[in-house]
Amino acid sequence: MVQFGSAITLRLSDGREIDADIEAIVQQENEEVMIVFRTNKAVEDLIAYRKISIDVIWWGYSGLKVPNSAILEEGGLSYVIRKRSGYNDKILVEIKKQNKNYAIIDNYSTEDLVELGYDADDLKARKTISLYDEIIANPK
Repeated sequence: MVQFGSAITLRLSDGREIDADIEAIVQQENEEVMIVFRTNKAVEDLIAYRKISIDVIWWGYSGLKVPNSAILEEGGLSYVIRKRSGYNDKILVEIKKQNKNYAIIDNYSTEDLVELGYDADDLKARKTISLYDEIIANPK
Protein backbone atom coordinates (compact mmCIF):
# COMPACT_ATOMS: atom_id res chain seq x y z
CA MET A 1 0.00 0.00 0.00
CA VAL A 2 1.27 3.43 -0.88
CA GLN A 3 1.55 5.72 2.10
CA PHE A 4 3.19 8.87 3.40
CA GLY A 5 6.96 8.63 3.08
CA SER A 6 6.94 5.90 0.41
CA ALA A 7 9.69 6.13 -2.19
CA ILE A 8 8.49 6.15 -5.81
CA THR A 9 9.85 7.06 -9.23
CA LEU A 10 8.56 9.79 -11.52
CA ARG A 11 9.06 9.50 -15.29
CA LEU A 12 9.21 12.89 -16.97
CA SER A 13 7.90 13.57 -20.48
CA ASP A 14 11.46 13.35 -21.89
CA GLY A 15 11.82 9.80 -20.53
CA ARG A 16 14.10 10.58 -17.58
CA GLU A 17 13.24 8.95 -14.29
CA ILE A 18 13.73 10.73 -10.97
CA ASP A 19 13.31 9.53 -7.41
CA ALA A 20 10.66 11.13 -5.23
CA ASP A 21 8.94 10.62 -1.89
CA ILE A 22 5.26 10.93 -1.08
CA GLU A 23 4.93 14.04 1.06
CA ALA A 24 1.17 13.96 1.61
CA ILE A 25 -1.98 12.09 0.58
CA VAL A 26 -5.13 14.18 0.85
CA GLN A 27 -8.68 12.89 0.32
CA GLN A 28 -10.64 15.61 -1.52
CA GLU A 29 -14.34 16.30 -0.95
CA ASN A 30 -15.27 15.09 -4.44
CA GLU A 31 -13.77 11.62 -3.72
CA GLU A 32 -10.58 12.41 -5.63
CA VAL A 33 -7.19 11.94 -4.02
CA MET A 34 -4.38 14.49 -4.20
CA ILE A 35 -0.85 13.16 -3.76
CA VAL A 36 2.04 15.55 -3.11
CA PHE A 37 5.51 14.39 -4.18
CA ARG A 38 8.84 15.71 -2.91
CA THR A 39 11.97 15.66 -5.06
CA ASN A 40 15.10 17.73 -5.43
CA LYS A 41 16.08 16.43 -8.86
CA ALA A 42 15.19 18.04 -12.21
CA VAL A 43 13.29 20.78 -10.40
CA GLU A 44 14.10 23.32 -13.14
CA ASP A 45 12.33 21.08 -15.67
CA LEU A 46 9.31 20.70 -13.43
CA ILE A 47 8.81 24.41 -12.72
CA ALA A 48 9.55 25.67 -16.24
CA TYR A 49 6.03 24.86 -17.42
CA ARG A 50 2.57 25.60 -16.11
CA LYS A 51 1.35 22.10 -16.92
CA ILE A 52 3.42 18.91 -17.19
CA SER A 53 2.76 15.22 -17.66
CA ILE A 54 4.51 12.64 -15.52
CA ASP A 55 4.19 8.92 -15.01
CA VAL A 56 4.17 7.69 -11.43
CA ILE A 57 5.97 4.38 -11.04
CA TRP A 58 4.80 2.73 -7.82
CA TRP A 59 6.88 -0.40 -8.38
CA GLY A 60 9.02 -1.66 -11.21
CA TYR A 61 9.75 -5.23 -12.14
CA SER A 62 11.06 -6.70 -15.34
CA GLY A 63 9.45 -9.77 -16.86
CA LEU A 64 6.46 -11.01 -18.83
CA LYS A 65 2.93 -9.88 -18.00
CA VAL A 66 0.48 -12.79 -17.91
CA PRO A 67 -3.06 -13.12 -16.58
CA ASN A 68 -3.37 -14.90 -13.23
CA SER A 69 -5.69 -17.41 -14.89
CA ALA A 70 -2.69 -18.78 -16.84
CA ILE A 71 -0.68 -19.62 -13.71
CA LEU A 72 -0.82 -23.04 -12.08
CA GLU A 73 0.26 -23.57 -8.47
CA GLU A 74 1.72 -26.96 -7.64
CA GLY A 75 3.83 -27.90 -4.64
CA GLY A 76 4.44 -24.27 -3.73
CA LEU A 77 5.82 -23.49 -7.22
CA SER A 78 4.23 -21.62 -10.10
CA TYR A 79 3.94 -22.89 -13.67
CA VAL A 80 2.48 -21.81 -17.00
CA ILE A 81 1.58 -24.08 -19.92
CA ARG A 82 3.44 -23.06 -23.07
CA LYS A 83 2.13 -24.16 -26.45
CA ARG A 84 4.83 -24.43 -29.11
CA SER A 85 4.77 -26.42 -32.36
CA GLY A 86 1.66 -28.25 -31.27
CA TYR A 87 3.17 -29.42 -27.97
CA ASN A 88 2.26 -28.25 -24.49
CA ASP A 89 5.09 -27.82 -21.98
CA LYS A 90 4.76 -27.08 -18.28
CA ILE A 91 7.22 -24.25 -17.59
CA LEU A 92 8.41 -23.34 -14.08
CA VAL A 93 8.25 -19.57 -13.58
CA GLU A 94 9.06 -17.13 -10.82
CA ILE A 95 6.38 -14.57 -9.94
CA LYS A 96 8.08 -11.20 -9.51
CA LYS A 97 4.95 -9.15 -8.72
CA GLN A 98 1.25 -9.96 -8.78
CA ASN A 99 -2.02 -8.08 -8.41
CA LYS A 100 -5.61 -9.34 -8.61
CA ASN A 101 -5.59 -9.65 -12.43
CA TYR A 102 -2.02 -10.03 -13.69
CA ALA A 103 1.42 -11.24 -12.69
CA ILE A 104 4.91 -10.28 -13.82
CA ILE A 105 6.80 -13.56 -14.32
CA ASP A 106 10.31 -14.54 -15.31
CA ASN A 107 12.42 -17.67 -15.54
CA TYR A 108 14.30 -18.79 -12.45
CA SER A 109 18.04 -18.20 -12.48
CA THR A 110 20.33 -21.24 -12.44
CA GLU A 111 21.38 -20.41 -8.86
CA ASP A 112 17.77 -20.30 -7.70
CA LEU A 113 17.04 -23.65 -9.33
CA VAL A 114 20.06 -25.23 -7.62
CA GLU A 115 18.72 -23.92 -4.30
CA LEU A 116 15.36 -25.54 -5.12
CA GLY A 117 17.13 -28.89 -5.53
CA TYR A 118 17.60 -29.17 -9.28
CA ASP A 119 20.66 -31.11 -10.46
CA ALA A 120 22.79 -30.67 -13.61
CA ASP A 121 20.59 -32.98 -15.72
CA ASP A 122 17.44 -31.10 -14.69
CA LEU A 123 19.09 -27.80 -15.56
CA LYS A 124 20.09 -29.03 -19.04
CA ALA A 125 16.60 -30.28 -19.78
CA ARG A 126 14.70 -27.31 -18.40
CA LYS A 127 12.45 -25.29 -20.66
CA THR A 128 11.99 -21.55 -20.37
CA ILE A 129 9.37 -18.99 -21.24
CA SER A 130 10.21 -16.08 -23.52
CA LEU A 131 8.61 -13.15 -25.25
CA TYR A 132 5.99 -14.13 -27.88
CA ASP A 133 5.54 -17.64 -26.47
CA GLU A 134 1.93 -18.72 -26.52
CA ILE A 135 0.60 -19.71 -23.11
CA ILE A 136 -2.69 -21.35 -22.28
CA ALA A 137 -5.19 -19.45 -20.13
CA ASN A 138 -7.16 -21.51 -17.61
CA PRO A 139 -5.09 -24.72 -18.02
CA LYS A 140 -6.40 -27.89 -16.41
